[in-house]
Amino acid sequence: MSTGTPPTRAWDAAELAALDDAPLIRVAGARPDGTLRSFVLIGHVRVGDDELIRSLNGTGGSWYRGATRTGQGAIEVDGRRIKVAFIVDHGREDEVDHALRARYGRGFGVRRMTRPSAREATLRVAPLV
Repeated sequence: MSTGTPPTRAWDAAELAALDDAPLIRVAGARPDGTLRSFVLIGHVRVGDDELIRSLNGTGGSWYRGATRTGQGAIEVDGRRIKVAFIVDHGREDEVDHALRARYGRGFGVRRMTRPSAREATLRVAPLV
């Protein structure tokens, strides 16, 4: 797992609008050499000023392991690619669960995203400077 968080910035208005409009985003972790792993389509939510994602397969999920190995990567939303940091986020699991249910309902996918193993795999996504 990455030992330090790279410098990040706030989301700009256009990025926030794109995130609000996109029910799903594509995420990819960066390898140590800077190349991106394969993109995976996932759900996302905002809690306060933060964008958060979860691995349905918990911390053992392949995209999660790839994203946390370097702590960097990219997301794709609305045709744009944004370089981001992936930051392990603990302590707001109930807030994230609530945001997921508000955005996606209470179906099978949300039940999977709110399981204990997925809750342990919550990441904050922050745009890199």
